[in-house]
Amino acid sequence: MRAEPSRRTSPPSHGRRRGERAWRAAFASLVAVAVAQLAAAPVRADSGPRQARVRLELTRGPGTERCPDAQFLRAEIARYMGFDPFDAEAPLAITASMEQEQGELIASIYLRDRPGLVLWADGYRTRAACKTLVSTVALSIAVQLDEMGERLPPQATPAVPGEPAAPAEAPCSPERPCAAQPALPPSEAPPVRAQPPSSAGHAAGGRFRWTAGAGATIALGLTPGVAVGPALSVAGRWPAWSVALDARGLSSLSSDVEDVRVATSALITNAALCLHRPVLFACGVGEIGVRRVVPEAPVSGGSLLYLRAGIGVRAGVAWPFSESLSGYGYTEAVQRLVDSSLLRDEGIAESERTLWSAPALGVAFGIGLRLNL
Repeated sequence: MRAEPSRRTSPPSHGRRRGERAWRAAFASLVAVAVAQLAAAPVRADSGPRQARVRLELTRGPGTERCPDAQFLRAEIARYMGFDPFDAEAPLAITASMEQEQGELIASIYLRDRPGLVLWADGYRTRAACKTLVSTVALSIAVQLDEMGERLPPQATPAVPGEPAAPAEAPCSPERPCAAQPALPPSEAPPVRAQPPSSAGHAAGGRFRWTAGAGATIALGLTPGVAVGPALSVAGRWPAWSVALDARGLSSLSSDVEDVRVATSALITNAALCLHRPVLFACGVGEIGVRRVVPEAPVSGGSLLYLRAGIGVRAGVAWPFSESLSGYGYTEAVQRLVDSSLLRDEGIAESERTLWSAPALGVAFGIGLRLNL
């Protein structure tokens, strides 16, 4: 019986073992350096947005005295945002106001800088409970402040030595849905977004109001020469349109009509239906009035009073000065429908009877002040 020689596997070479040990030592050195650098960093940049800081003011108008106060609104905003964004020394201010009109609660929100310039505005109206409206206002403010914070540059904050970095929040996905926002009570109808009133005094939402105005008018074609005089008006105003009644007393600046001296005046009443935009308005106008002539030379006895009527258009601009006072200016053109001519005495020849006839189209220019009642 013969024994066969066994096979032996040759051991690894000494050069290969030395290479593996060198790679392991280098990797350990790199890890140690990285850990030391992270531990020695004095600050770290906050990867998230900065937190916007503002002041908060709440005004509760007539009918909302029992609504939640500013402390409740502040707590709701902090609850939505996860922190309190308010600072009494902040340069920006959030002002919110509430009032009750015809059974509806109306809220207006403004973001202003220190000089008072409006940077953002929003508004809501509802017939639900007042607490629902305040919660909706809080959510609107929270969303706006969150968007402001996203536009601010990241802010560096001190890092506590040895404190582990907070893990980044994973984005929302079908497997990991976002946390639900606090919902309003389902039994109450949610507030409806409404156009907030401008800082110049436009009415909130669909509120009706009366206005009264006073000014001066210059008219061409109503009397011989140019006529000037005061004008008074009263109007019922909605946000987009109005119905107005105007009265004007005008006197002619010209006392000579050819070779006859006369004093001419007029009392005119206009009814206007107007469409309004933020600072512009356009109207359809109906006009009726009388012209009075006082002669200093013989004229027809029946020509001392004249009836005038016409229809036309008016266009103008309104500029607000405060919440209750605004100025206006307009141009008006009226087509004559009923009018008469100024005549000489019946004894004059037929070709000389007419002294003056009103033109077919009369023009007026007006300027004045309007008060919101």
